[in-house]
Amino acid sequence: MKKTQLLEIITEKEKKYFDLVWYARKNEADRKDKKTSKIIEKIEKQYPDEIEELLFGQNSEWDHGFNSGMLAALRYVMSLDEQGAERADEEFPMLDVDNL
Repeated sequence: MKKTQLLEIITEKEKKYFDLVWYARKNEADRKDKKTSKIIEKIEKQYPDEIEELLFGQNSEWDHGFNSGMLAALRYVMSLDEQGAERADEEFPMLDVDNL
């Protein structure tokens, strides 16, 4: 596998876990906002099984922790490639999801 293909897969997975962590952090007030509610609906349609587990699963806290860990790990790998080990270590674990 070429590096570009590998990075495409990593980027795709990072987006998935970004979306799931972002979703899990939303509260009722956020859900009433028109722009936010449209994004929430999109994520619910895109990842229905994962959202079901986050909302109603017996291990929803574990699932959120897993999603957060995946986001941090994938971002670490991306930072290693883009900025080097020193910067990746400084930023880890980068779990900011404020800018969607």
